[in-house]
Amino acid sequence: MKRFTLLSLLMLSLAHPCFASQWRELGNTPNGNLISVLDTQIRKGDIITTRIRNDLSEPKQTENGHITHIEADLQINCSKKTVSPIRTFLFDDQGSAALSVNLRGGRDFIKKNEDSSFGLAIKELC
Repeated sequence: MKRFTLLSLLMLSLAHPCFASQWRELGNTPNGNLISVLDTQIRKGDIITTRIRNDLSEPKQTENGHITHIEADLQINCSKKTVSPIRTFLFDDQGSAALSVNLRGGRDFIKKNEDSSFGLAIKELC
């Protein structure tokens, strides 16, 4: 029994998690921002809940620092081709999300331009 327990612990310690999410590139916006999406999404009927990442080609200056990339949790209604942002995370050049914005999403779906980050997400995921 001790041998089985030790062997089990050894196998668990060597295993790496296969459930870790990875970013998958969707493309670039006309202004050069790289758009990526997490490879895990929750799908319920026509609604997809996911997170996208917008790597800015040129950092945006704010009074609290430079924003280098933006991540947004959102819901996509594939049948209507609309998006509802849930939360937005603004990352500075230090990798901190101290500039984050919390939105109350999930209620109002808005149409987005095809070339925008949300438009790319709709095109690639639906």
